[in-house]
Amino acid sequence: MGEYNGRINVPKDTMLFVVNDIFNRNVKVNTTKENILKMMPEIYKNTEDKEIIKMLPYRAYKDLERLIEYIKTSDDIKTFFYKREHPDIRYLEDAMVIVNRVKYNKYDYFLNPGVIENLKRLFSEENKLIAKRYGEIENLTVGMLYTYGMVDFEFLRKQLCKYMDEIITEKELRDFYFKRLKLNTFVNDYNIRWGNSNETQDFVTYLDEELAPIDIGEIAEQQKARGMQYKHFSKQEILKREEYLWNKDTQELYDFIKSRNKNIYEWQFKRLLKENELGIGIFDNLLSLCVFEDEFEVQRFLNLVMDWYNNSPQYMLGGYSPNEFRKVWR
Repeated sequence: MGEYNGRINVPKDTMLFVVNDIFNRNVKVNTTKENILKMMPEIYKNTEDKEIIKMLPYRAYKDLERLIEYIKTSDDIKTFFYKREHPDIRYLEDAMVIVNRVKYNKYDYFLNPGVIENLKRLFSEENKLIAKRYGEIENLTVGMLYTYGMVDFEFLRKQLCKYMDEIITEKELRDFYFKRLKLNTFVNDYNIRWGNSNETQDFVTYLDEELAPIDIGEIAEQQKARGMQYKHFSKQEILKREEYLWNKDTQELYDFIKSRNKNIYEWQFKRLLKENELGIGIFDNLLSLCVFEDEFEVQRFLNLVMDWYNNSPQYMLGGYSPNEFRKVWR
């Protein structure tokens, strides 16, 4: 049995879930992560194609396809890694399914024997359609997590059904969530029990409670306290949503601040955007970035801040901006 030679950032409990649930292995909780990794080559070698596809990020699936074409003319895949047209090849380093594809030896990458034969079976026309569907669900789910910050699981499922124009059951989505999304994206799930009714509610989020500057439970509590309904975004809006929302008002505010302080960069400003989406007051921080020449500049700054703030979605408001929230819930 071979050993895994790549990198993997998947938590041990998630690995245990995948190994025991998909492959019917009775791996004990006290088994080390290293020992689980040693099992991976054998597990993936004997796994059905469709189960592998459930865990592959679609980008990795497409890069695997390109890798197979490339390898027909060269076995120097180090060159393939660094080609500009394959920026997402890094996902292959983190996907457990690639455990039998590359070996690191003397600073050169070589293809392991039998890899192409093992991988070719993934790329039938039927499997390509399956992988594309999973890819669409994955992209929509990540877009929703970025848009809402923290999403009710049932709302997530119903929206995906609408976007995909098909029925996605709770069982399939939970299967997808644990076997694929948790392996390929940083996500957390929370089961919150409400004290006043003793009811439970499931949430999915990409925010990390330990790292976020606010208690994630507070987002859910404030949403519930407001009788919150999530804003319904279009499929196109969800797919193009990036982690930091940057619209016309955001650009105008950033341009103004940049014109008054050349030492401010986008990454600094984006950190403040994230705090605003979390419902944290950031006005004083924005004010400290500027040096004003007169009262007219101060007023211009205030107008830009108010336009930006009032039209920026917040997680506390279920994806609504303050202006939208006032119109809907007045």
